[in-house]
Amino acid sequence: MADSELCAGCQRHNEDIKAVSWCSDCSELVCKSCARAHERMSPPHKVVPMKEIQQLSSSLLKLSKNCENHPDQKIVLFCCQHDKVICDSCVPVSHQNCKPIISIEKAARGVKDSTAISDLERRLDNLSKVTDNILGKTGITLNNLTKSRNSIKKRVTEMKQRVLAHLDKIEADILKDIDTKYKYCNDTVSRNEYGVKSSIHSLSTWKRDLKSLKQNTSEIHLFRAVKFLDAKTHQKELDIREIQKATVPILTYHPPEEESNMKKLIQDLGTITVDNIPVPMSVLDIDQQGQFLVKNEKKLSLTHSIQTTKLGDGDYIDSGCFIPGESLLLGDSSGKKLYVCKLDGSKPKIINLDSFPQRITLYDHNHAVVSVDNEGIQIINLTLKPGRIIKVDGICIGITCVKDKIWVKNQDNTLTIVDIDGRVLNTIQTTFNPWNICANKDGDVYCTDHYSDKVYLITSDGKEREIYSSPDLRGTDDVVVDDRGDVYVSGYKSNNIHRISNDGHDIVLTADDGIKQPYGLSYNCETRELLVINNNYEFGFISK
Repeated sequence: MADSELCAGCQRHNEDIKAVSWCSDCSELVCKSCARAHERMSPPHKVVPMKEIQQLSSSLLKLSKNCENHPDQKIVLFCCQHDKVICDSCVPVSHQNCKPIISIEKAARGVKDSTAISDLERRLDNLSKVTDNILGKTGITLNNLTKSRNSIKKRVTEMKQRVLAHLDKIEADILKDIDTKYKYCNDTVSRNEYGVKSSIHSLSTWKRDLKSLKQNTSEIHLFRAVKFLDAKTHQKELDIREIQKATVPILTYHPPEEESNMKKLIQDLGTITVDNIPVPMSVLDIDQQGQFLVKNEKKLSLTHSIQTTKLGDGDYIDSGCFIPGESLLLGDSSGKKLYVCKLDGSKPKIINLDSFPQRITLYDHNHAVVSVDNEGIQIINLTLKPGRIIKVDGICIGITCVKDKIWVKNQDNTLTIVDIDGRVLNTIQTTFNPWNICANKDGDVYCTDHYSDKVYLITSDGKEREIYSSPDLRGTDDVVVDDRGDVYVSGYKSNNIHRISNDGHDIVLTADDGIKQPYGLSYNCETRELLVINNNYEFGFISK
């Protein structure tokens, strides 16, 4: 950045004052006086000395605060569904059905330690390594092209020495052909080399910029920069992918079949062709993790199923969860007991309860909690012993745990939050009647509605909103959240499993996949397996 840059605020008042700092909140240069004013705002703006951002790219330094579709509107929102920063005017135009839409302040909160920036840094590092690898392979290709050209020329010359002088013209023709096609190959590969070098330069610049921004800018400006570089990096990934997929031209010589008798039979000294062959390249992370980019196109698959009669005749297994030790904790609602077994149903053991189990969830690595009808919540020690009862009013059905808090549906239109000692922390009244519930890692709770085929979200601060309904989802029952935040809902009457994500929604499992009146769901974030408990005395594992 040039030292002659002027203060933006002073220029708006027709004063040319030399800038000494940069305000990352306003994305503009400021003089010493204006810098003090920006630092006194509430909340204070992040003002950075010029010398600390001199190496920053101008495209990142001058990120607009205004919406690209509505230039007169400031960017104040973030659409999680489209992964895009937007303004208030964008919502009714192109985001009216998007869920969720949050403030840019909330979206940018913690961005320096977020997976978004670590993922971008990882992708930039990976892209740099891949492009370096491509550059090295390109250099080898150019060297081999030269060797091929020289080798073919040598053979052609040796052939020429065995023929009569009248072949001189033919020799000249083929040498010209060789050079022409070599030039084509060389030009083609050289263009690729230039493009790769350009990408390396851009990546180096972006990595340096990102490192500087992390240390010197506000979270909002860094967040916008991350989104800007994310798009740029994605385009580079696509460009490099095309180079990886592209074939490489080489020179191949095809001598005539009558080479040994060419004095009489040969009409020329062969032909030169350009053959495109694939070259092994390092793999881009974007291709290694393709399931994240096209996850809605990938159908889940049933790995195996187990008959519940393997546990005991007459039992009615309709709930369960994964527990440590490659095991399952399953609830028998026809009796006052739980089963602990291996993933294949072997080595079953019984835990007797004080009442009928409704739903089960893992509290920590040593304990699970079970909603036990009108008795409340029973703690289960994973050493296979039932623990004490947490008394909760009403009839406890849906249950989930997050951040040392236990959420339970215990009365109509009510969710109660308690701690492990039974203290009631909060009671949330809802406009719908929750049935089964599941929390994500942020503390938000997804709920199925007992009286409708809808799915709701209760945020950690108690706000409620409907997030999903579909004519193809009937008899909503259980709900779980996977390691990426995607939500899975079982349709007891529609015999299917629906997935809800920021990218949209789809039906990932149907009766054709073995789904029949699915009651219970559980998700193992470590193995990325989905447990489905059918109402036909069977449970199965779905691979992801």
